[in-house]
Amino acid sequence: MGEAEWRARLVQTVAQQVRRRRLEMGLSVQKLADICTEQYDLPIKRSVLANFEGGRRPALSVVELLVLARILAIPPAELLFPVGRDDTTEVLPDTPTDPWAALKWFTGETDRLPDDDEATQDATTVGLYRDHERLLGEWWANRRKLERILATSRDPELRKFRSEADPVSVDDHMTQAAADAMRRVEEATQVVRADMRSRGLTPPRLGLESAYIEPESFEGTTLDEHARAVAQVRGISLDDAVRQVYESAGEPLPAEQNDDARGDGE
Repeated sequence: MGEAEWRARLVQTVAQQVRRRRLEMGLSVQKLADICTEQYDLPIKRSVLANFEGGRRPALSVVELLVLARILAIPPAELLFPVGRDDTTEVLPDTPTDPWAALKWFTGETDRLPDDDEATQDATTVGLYRDHERLLGEWWANRRKLERILATSRDPELRKFRSEADPVSVDDHMTQAAADAMRRVEEATQVVRADMRSRGLTPPRLGLESAYIEPESFEGTTLDEHARAVAQVRGISLDDAVRQVYESAGEPLPAEQNDDARGDGE
């Protein structure tokens, strides 16, 4: 198949998916054209969209692909590679590929297309950001687990239904296990973020409640605010949280904390 035929086939695939999704949503061609123009500043005539869907317009810009995908509430990659709807897709000239494999190659989830002898692209960056997202998901899961443990252990009405011989010991063990899991995830997240920076990349912004993982990256928030978040998340005293956050940031403890530490040692 020549390049022109491949390009026409690819555009036809997108056109079919646009029409299918438009009809599912109950949109007329005119309504779709109006939304493109009025909401996304993409002037496009009804006749142009009709010709596109009918195969009489053999081209589609990246901008048009993105806007149509947004309006039709479907991933842009799924317009290109209709997963579950076609057996194969012409991902490249003379390269029929399973649509799911093509989509993963397009998004960087894999570094090669099927039947390639060697890797065809460097998917390291996408992999790092996926790892970062996965780690933060694990962090939040452990945080929620820790919050449930603390809420149960502090509620006397719930405690009376506990069947363990020593519920306090059980709670302490579960709390420590969840806190340790959070700490391991935090350390792994720090490694991933350092790897991103070493490659000239900007790590995703951390929210306030997880910012103490890397305090120096969260501008506009003080270490004391980080400490309050740590104390709330981990169920520890504010003094202990202040020590953890300041040590993690490589900063000296506040004067009052140092005074308390000296007093404890006397």
